[in-house]
Amino acid sequence: GGGGYDPKPDKVFGVAFRTKPESSTGVPHILEHSVLCGSKKYPSRDPFAHLLKGSLQTFLNAMTYPDRTVYPVASRNRADFRNLMDVYLDAVFHPRAVEEEGWWVLQQEGWRYDVVDANEDGSVGDDDGDNGRNLVVGNGGQEQPQRNLAGNPDRADFEFKGVVFSEMKGAYSNPEDYLDRITQSLLYPDNPYHFDSGGDPAIIPTLTREEFVAFYKKYYHPTNARLFVAGDESDVYHALSTADHYMSPMGYNPESRKDSVINYQQRTFHKPVRERKPFAAAASEEGEDGGSEGHMLCVTWLLNTQPLSPMMELAWIVLDSLLLGKPSSPMRKALEDSNLGEETIGGGLEDELLQSTFAIGMKGLKERKDVGVLEDLIMGTLHKLDSDGFSEEEIASSMNTIEFQLREGGGGLRGMEIFLGALSKWNYDLSPKDALVYEDALKLLKDEIHKTGSNTFQQLIHDSLLGNNHRVVLELFPSTTLEADQLQDAKIQISRAQSRMNDAEYQSVIDEGIKLKKLQDTDETPEVIATNPMLSISDIDPTPTEYPIHVDENAFKSGIRVVSHEVASSGIAYVDFGLDISMIPYEDIILLPSLISLLNEAGTSDMSDAEFRNYIGKLTGGVYATMDIMSVKPTGWDDDSKVVPGVNMLTLLFIRGKCTIEKISDLFAVFEKVLLDINLDDSQDILRNALKSNLSSKKSSVASRGHSFANRRIRGRYSVRNFIDEKMYGVSSLESYATVLEAVNSDWEIFVLRLKKLREAILNGSRNGMILNLTGDRDVLDAIMVKAEDFLVNSLPVDLGHPAPPTPDFRLVDHPWIAPAKEDMLQSNPVRDEGIVVSTQVAYVAEGGRLYDVEETVSASVSVVSHYLTTGYMWDVIRAKNGAYGAYSQFSSNDGIATLFTYRDPNPPEDTLDAFHAAADNVLQDASSSLTRDDNAAITTAIIGTIGGLDGSALSAKEAGWVALIRYLRGESALCRQRWREEVLKSSVDDFVDFAQRLKSWKTPSIAIVASQSAFNEMERDLSLFKAQ
Repeated sequence: GGGGYDPKPDKVFGVAFRTKPESSTGVPHILEHSVLCGSKKYPSRDPFAHLLKGSLQTFLNAMTYPDRTVYPVASRNRADFRNLMDVYLDAVFHPRAVEEEGWWVLQQEGWRYDVVDANEDGSVGDDDGDNGRNLVVGNGGQEQPQRNLAGNPDRADFEFKGVVFSEMKGAYSNPEDYLDRITQSLLYPDNPYHFDSGGDPAIIPTLTREEFVAFYKKYYHPTNARLFVAGDESDVYHALSTADHYMSPMGYNPESRKDSVINYQQRTFHKPVRERKPFAAAASEEGEDGGSEGHMLCVTWLLNTQPLSPMMELAWIVLDSLLLGKPSSPMRKALEDSNLGEETIGGGLEDELLQSTFAIGMKGLKERKDVGVLEDLIMGTLHKLDSDGFSEEEIASSMNTIEFQLREGGGGLRGMEIFLGALSKWNYDLSPKDALVYEDALKLLKDEIHKTGSNTFQQLIHDSLLGNNHRVVLELFPSTTLEADQLQDAKIQISRAQSRMNDAEYQSVIDEGIKLKKLQDTDETPEVIATNPMLSISDIDPTPTEYPIHVDENAFKSGIRVVSHEVASSGIAYVDFGLDISMIPYEDIILLPSLISLLNEAGTSDMSDAEFRNYIGKLTGGVYATMDIMSVKPTGWDDDSKVVPGVNMLTLLFIRGKCTIEKISDLFAVFEKVLLDINLDDSQDILRNALKSNLSSKKSSVASRGHSFANRRIRGRYSVRNFIDEKMYGVSSLESYATVLEAVNSDWEIFVLRLKKLREAILNGSRNGMILNLTGDRDVLDAIMVKAEDFLVNSLPVDLGHPAPPTPDFRLVDHPWIAPAKEDMLQSNPVRDEGIVVSTQVAYVAEGGRLYDVEETVSASVSVVSHYLTTGYMWDVIRAKNGAYGAYSQFSSNDGIATLFTYRDPNPPEDTLDAFHAAADNVLQDASSSLTRDDNAAITTAIIGTIGGLDGSALSAKEAGWVALIRYLRGESALCRQRWREEVLKSSVDDFVDFAQRLKSWKTPSIAIVASQSAFNEMERDLSLFKAQ
């Protein structure tokens, strides 16, 4: 049973196959995509997309691990759950992708040759129709496809396309991801982990249809399947009988299970394996060879060559926490204090597969000579720990932290965690219980520590790390020419393949391309669409879930508000203390992340950073500081859904913590120390490390999650509230982090004074701007209230003689940051088209603008049309046809702004923008045809999918208390949520037309694109470019 308050927990179903790769063609991964493209009972081209469009799913995905392929689904609605389960079982046991009729699936999802600059229908050469790209050419002449690289003047150029091909190109252009993949292939020379089950883009195009079908037939058999269900009794029986109906007719096939066995890689290295590989880095302005990226080094050990006992597995988890769990942990601290690199990488222990590994390294090493120095430092630190061991404090802290995590469990998707966790044993024919039941192992480990202290951990370091030569030492060095080389290699690979084709083979590639485009462009028949499972509006709960909340405006006459939520919490107390920070001058807000980092990492007046953080870990389930900037509704708007002016907001510093019921006074003592007693003076190194690390990981996120930065950037141009958000968290925060880091390094005395002033201003703020939020069972809440009085009345500073001016009601007045932010906005993010330059083989393309003006009432149906666009046109055209890994439409009713954006998009950005510009007409076309067919079935589907997104997963106790607090602070009433839901349920075709018309007449839309320099060089458009470095 999932913990948490929610009356409707998530039901979970999953099926997993052990899939052993024999090459790096990515066949397990391509199959994972392909089986979801139509099956015997559900023959439409994309039942998966249909479920995304119109089900109440709370989880719907599939994942390829190095040795298993997993198909999990979840829903809180019984009818929906049964639909999901049936579609998934039919998909894995009767997919069309491996039958003749599914010839096209491998080409769409895996890889294919595409004609460069083909006509709309996939044909080559002059196109007299009015549907080609020739219309975009301004000179009246016909545009020819570019001439052939293979030196054959009569042939058009090919390029590789395919959903998985693009996804893996994106994955391989992320240096850390690439480092992991190379390490894995080197660490396992003799077992299946040597190959990349996801697919290496250079090898994916060697996969043949025969190999694809054979792999399916070999492993996708009930005898090699593992099924999981979490729900009530009737869900379990239903799942068993449905599975029986699919599986029994297929009989027993011991071969499929025997063939898929993963054998252990033995420790065979006499000495560590060392490799150097280049990774693609963007050239820097100065044009120096390495660009501005540094080297990367990672050392990875193979830990076990037979199953570990449950106690030893837990011991490794604790050792991982001891070495790397916190910035003050000895290994992480040694690395970050050395100033050799920017950020620790490797992630420590990896224990999901047959064999566990341990990896540690750094990225951003300035020079090649630092690489050897870093390796010596890693080994030296391990030697020191092998001889000195760990203190009782360190061990108690790590043990308690891990025990707390084990006992707390997840929220609504607890069943999913159990399924995926169990597979780490079950996949190897070991008992799934071994992965889930930890009480005995915990008791044994505690006894062992009681007897021999730190010895268990020293032994592991000694035998499995220091004394273990089966390790890989991998260096990646930056190359500014690699990107161009890779493009060239791919072109050569294609032209060689093409020159080996005779004319008939060449022609058949062209013909298949035309056939595929035709298939993708053909609407499915009403009969086929009708086979997709459908809920009806009556299956939907007409009322949204509300969470308990009780507000005491002036608790214990302290002047501080206490908000509480009585929810089942298994005896755990969740406490959040918020303080208004609106008095901080706007020009200082870029210092707030630094203050928060130190509240989270530094020591106190009488404890070092390591001592204080171990003290917190030993007594609590964790305490951390965070900043929240939230829009609030103007006074009187509680029940309305109108576009807010964007000048009303709350800015709060929160200290958030959790503990068991008997540790509540300890938790408040920690809160008091974090607020009043952090030693800022001696924390220069801690802050420098934190800033370097944050800056480094933010840089890599711009290249790997560019869509969210592009989307934020656009939204920041049209609303001052969003502008502040972009400044703090978006791509422009790279610049402020770098500025702050410079200040920390150049004049710490002055800098620390500024931080102290910030802290003082916040602590001296008025008590009516503070809030205490409590979540837990009745017993827990009663126990907290007993201790809270002392904290609220006595622990917080009270200004004698000059009370702080009361915190304004920001629902009535503008927030003080708004006026200066408006001026800043005109300077630093005006409405203009921008390109953000990173090193990547894919692009993230976004366009957005205002759909609704301030104070205009927004109909909830807009969210239905936006969902319809994401799961329909964007999915069909930009993902399935054009091969981008993701494509989204996002509308916010709060600010009235709509954006369209893509994720890991392999297309020239102009093509994607053209696709965006055709979206509105596509919706209008549907409105006069498919949307009103079969009693508005397509609209009903979109409504159901929208409600699914609105309701989401069951919340854990902690989340329920937090969501209720945020709703209350924002001034959103339950009536407003109820009305919104009713409007969603009433959406009609007129709403689709209205949305499309607004989209056609977007007010001053603008663009943001994250891509490589070479992609921008090929664009005609005038973009203002800046480097995300």
